[in-house]
Amino acid sequence: MFIYSQIIFYIAIVFALFLPGYALLWAIFGKRNPSIIRQAHDGEQSRTTSSGHGILEPLEKFVFSFGLSVTILNFILFFIQKIGISISEISIVSSVSIFILVCLGIYLYRFHNKPARNATQSVADGEDNNVENPLFQFSLRQFTLILILILLTFIIKTTYLSNTVIPTATDMGHHMYWAKIMSETGNLPTYDGMPDFIIGEHTIFSVVNILSGASYFSAFPVILLYLVNILSLLAVFLLTLRVFGKKSIAILALFFISILYAVSSPQAKFVSGGVIGNVLGNYFIPVIFYFYFRAFSVKGRSASGEEFLLEKSRDAKTFLALAIFLNFGLFYTHHLSSFVFLFSFILIFALFLVVNYKELEIIFPKILKVLFSWQAISMMVLCLIFFFFIFTPTYISPSAVDTAVGSPVKSTRTGLSLEKVRSTVGDPRMALGLVGLVLLGIFYKKRNLGYSIVAAWTIMVFLMSTKPDWLFVDIPSNRIGNYLTYPIAILSAYGFYMILRNVKINNLVRASYFILIIFALTWGLREAGSSLKDVPTSSEIVQTFSASQYLAERSDETDKVLKDHNYLVGDAWIKLFFMRGYRYPLSRSYFKRYDDPTKPREMCTLYMISEPQSLNGKTCFSETGVNFLMVNPEFDSGQFIKNNNFDWVYASSELGIFYLPR
Repeated sequence: MFIYSQIIFYIAIVFALFLPGYALLWAIFGKRNPSIIRQAHDGEQSRTTSSGHGILEPLEKFVFSFGLSVTILNFILFFIQKIGISISEISIVSSVSIFILVCLGIYLYRFHNKPARNATQSVADGEDNNVENPLFQFSLRQFTLILILILLTFIIKTTYLSNTVIPTATDMGHHMYWAKIMSETGNLPTYDGMPDFIIGEHTIFSVVNILSGASYFSAFPVILLYLVNILSLLAVFLLTLRVFGKKSIAILALFFISILYAVSSPQAKFVSGGVIGNVLGNYFIPVIFYFYFRAFSVKGRSASGEEFLLEKSRDAKTFLALAIFLNFGLFYTHHLSSFVFLFSFILIFALFLVVNYKELEIIFPKILKVLFSWQAISMMVLCLIFFFFIFTPTYISPSAVDTAVGSPVKSTRTGLSLEKVRSTVGDPRMALGLVGLVLLGIFYKKRNLGYSIVAAWTIMVFLMSTKPDWLFVDIPSNRIGNYLTYPIAILSAYGFYMILRNVKINNLVRASYFILIIFALTWGLREAGSSLKDVPTSSEIVQTFSASQYLAERSDETDKVLKDHNYLVGDAWIKLFFMRGYRYPLSRSYFKRYDDPTKPREMCTLYMISEPQSLNGKTCFSETGVNFLMVNPEFDSGQFIKNNNFDWVYASSELGIFYLPR
């Protein structure tokens, strides 16, 4: 039975989260392979310069099919809800299967049934379907190094997650409540007017649960986020490989982002903590940048030796349409990631136009030709129709905008210090990233949009996290600072490579770089080692779940429950047993929040547990109707035992339930 359930679980992931996107890419690109390449000065083969440069490699299709599938799945769910169809196993399987079959039909019509026409067209376009892209032809040494990096990444992350896979995280509990609402009701959640949640954070979990039956109280949410995290690392690897056209830089980027600080935010800690939006956002952002780069990348050289902007027009327009599609996928997935992306996007194209201002007469018409193509315009119109007329995210409201834009008022939103930024991204990456940014400016390739992407992405996230008042950003600075990890890793790889490339190699230099690598490894792995020391016990969460199940079965909608968030483990998951509303049961928050002068809070949840016999406590019980209290008996039991009005109805070492008869 266990093996069968695991097989169904992974089949559900493949069917819903990979096949739709992969089918779409097949329908668009078929099996075309890149052909003509040129030799780089350093001996490495760089990007292709023919029309074949517009084709995706198998690894790229695998990594990007996830993001496309998530976006496709969301659009399908929005559409079937709009026409009154409930979200169920039948509707999901049917609609996704129809989409896949349509893509298959398009593929057969365009590529399979007309081989002669396609072959003739490929020759005319300069393509050779039998030639592979040398950019993805790794030597045995390079391939072995990549495997070692990925293997070490898996070992470190899995070792950490194996100790934290038990569902205890507060954020994960909140998110899984909304996913379970969708699974049980067959409808998209309305979020009760709370703009902090967005649909894309929950649909993938709900769909996997509906298709496989996997329990929300199992490891499946963490496994799914773990998959996204690994895909995001590969997305950074592919973006780096395409932008710089150097396998060495891409491998170094994988080194700086995978095994170094493999546990720290936004890596395994965000996975185990259920920080779904950030994990998904850190996947979508590099993927979207990749497609914009491919839409506006270098094609080749003219007879005079000047580089042209854009690759083959047809592929460029297609990549732009995919970039727009994934853009809206991000908008439906996480508002903060969308916010970071939009700010970075503005600076990217501003920087690109500024550094190429002398050649705007050549570049601008080519950009406009792609921007105003039927592919891009039709995709934009379709997505806007969905956005405003089919399903509008809950965060599109004046109140939500006011909470994110404006002068920072809280101390946590006034910017991070350089010391805090350094500790967030790590000393080795910070130092090498700064070197990489300087060298990127010195060796800047003006017409390469990828250079603008890496530079502007880093600069904008740095400014948003350290100087939010300059940009009128009113969002917790530490949350934005976590987005700096990925671009700084790319710059670290570039800086390390450029220094090594431009110095005369001798024994001293080799020894110095060997010491640097050891330092980076030691510093980066030290954090992982310290994190692995904290091994939580399962008994605490088991007791929380058992007590929650006990009370859920013995109470009804008329009962009011109050729990404690200070001393109960995994208390955010209690609401999943009751399913009586997001704010049910009531919760005594952290003590410091009741003393926050900037945000006055209600005090009843504090009084009813801390001072049940006081006048304030009695008044609060009368006004709220609370008659069940879930507390840790080690810290909160004496005040109820001494009070004859309360009955101790459930007892364990970690959780006790007290009842106040009406």
